[in-house]
Amino acid sequence: MFHSQTYSANHHTPLPADLHLLSVQITAACGFPGFSAQAGILNYYRHDSSLGIHVDESELDHSRPLLSFSFGQSAIFLLGGVRREDPPTAMYMHSGDVMVMSGQSRLFYHAVPRIIPGPQGQTALAMEGCCMAFFSQDSTLGGVLSEEDWALCTRYIQSSRLNVTVRQVLGPGQRLPETPSPPQKTDASQVGGVPGQTSQWRKEEESSL
Repeated sequence: MFHSQTYSANHHTPLPADLHLLSVQITAACGFPGFSAQAGILNYYRHDSSLGIHVDESELDHSRPLLSFSFGQSAIFLLGGVRREDPPTAMYMHSGDVMVMSGQSRLFYHAVPRIIPGPQGQTALAMEGCCMAFFSQDSTLGGVLSEEDWALCTRYIQSSRLNVTVRQVLGPGQRLPETPSPPQKTDASQVGGVPGQTSQWRKEEESSL
């Protein structure tokens, strides 16, 4: 979780090319051509992790969509409105799900109050028959990670959740400020609960179980 999320021209690393390409293709398919994947955040969730109510508004351009990729254990996602007091809608986010927040929803309040472990640590994709056999030597992914690395990743997501968000930071003609970037934390497991969560948000979480 970012305690103070800012962007600086002096503090950045290149976004992986394959993640950029995937994001561009998804946004184009959703009717948003010209998207530029300029920043990404990787959140790690343990079974007892949560992410508090917040709005992703640090980007300079809010007209472009925000993408969210989920891997591993399922989670309850609460999507509110433009005001903190707006009642949220609860939904599940399973492994392999992609969410595109665009238009007005780009600045909606949202939270992840709970992780929902699958039976014996299985992910939704595993229960649907997706397995390591997909990543055989015939796959184009075969040369990216070794079989040992894939096995390690598989074991990790059997008890954890990974969430990758991708966003465009700058609009046409905009530039990042050349100022130091503060320390950043993206480990959602460090958030002990949902700060400021209203009773309405708790009610929506409980009703979704």
